[in-house]
Amino acid sequence: MRFADPTNKQQLIGAEAATWLPVDLYVGGQEHAVLHLLYARFWHKVLFDLGVVDHPEPFKKLVHQGMILGADGEKMSKSRGNVINPDDVVKEHGADALRLYEMFMGPLEAVKPWQTNQLSGVVRFRDRVFSLVCGALSSSPAEGNTQREMHKTIKKVTSDVESLSFNTAIAQMMVLTNAFTQTEVRPVTALVTFLKVLSPFAPHLAEELYAIIRSQFPQHVPAGFVADVVWPTYDPAALIDDEIEIVIQVNGKRRDSFTVPLNTSKEEIEKQALASPRVAEFTVGLTIRKVIYVPGKLVNIVAN
Repeated sequence: MRFADPTNKQQLIGAEAATWLPVDLYVGGQEHAVLHLLYARFWHKVLFDLGVVDHPEPFKKLVHQGMILGADGEKMSKSRGNVINPDDVVKEHGADALRLYEMFMGPLEAVKPWQTNQLSGVVRFRDRVFSLVCGALSSSPAEGNTQREMHKTIKKVTSDVESLSFNTAIAQMMVLTNAFTQTEVRPVTALVTFLKVLSPFAPHLAEELYAIIRSQFPQHVPAGFVADVVWPTYDPAALIDDEIEIVIQVNGKRRDSFTVPLNTSKEEIEKQALASPRVAEFTVGLTIRKVIYVPGKLVNIVAN
């Protein structure tokens, strides 16, 4: 390693050295700890001692992703015959399904076995997302539960992407998809927001659906690609539920549940709980001695 002028940083590693290092995030497997990390750190230390770089470490954050094992729970190996060829998965299910499944398998750092039969779950999710644009669409804004789940999804996915918790981000997008499915007319502005947060996970699907929506509502959907749309922000006020689920217990055991508006009185909640057919079933021949209401959570009916 020879330099013309050891004091000239531009000659050593270029004029833009300050923008190169340190790397914000390094994601790599534990098996690369020597060949990649040790050598990279060694040469960075040399450059730091020479005064070429201003940071003693080459990476601000290091994350080791877990190994994907074969379906037999063993390390993938040709000798074991348990290697999964991703090209085969892409050919049968598409690249987005492969990406979604790998991220949905579990926490990034966890060691996980490949289970081909579980691919069907993310394939169904992908197909449900596609079906969202096949029904009636509207330029009206999202309301009620759809709006609430949309803002919850923005918050959850934004946070989970930062923490590399991709599996829980996808789980929340599945919840939002279910909320969209339950509406007869789907608001295009909310769908575009959904496609934006989906695009890092399933880029081909997101771009295809974005183009379809824009062809129908060009005045409401910006031209170009969904990847170019600004990342959405959530409204904290929209996260507040206007309904709550009340669990019904009989002698401490869950027997039923129901949903009521947030401001429903204690008397009305107890009345609805006592009217439950499941309560009648489990209190036949018994005398109701007490009704205990835990605000916003449950009603416990004591009977003997």
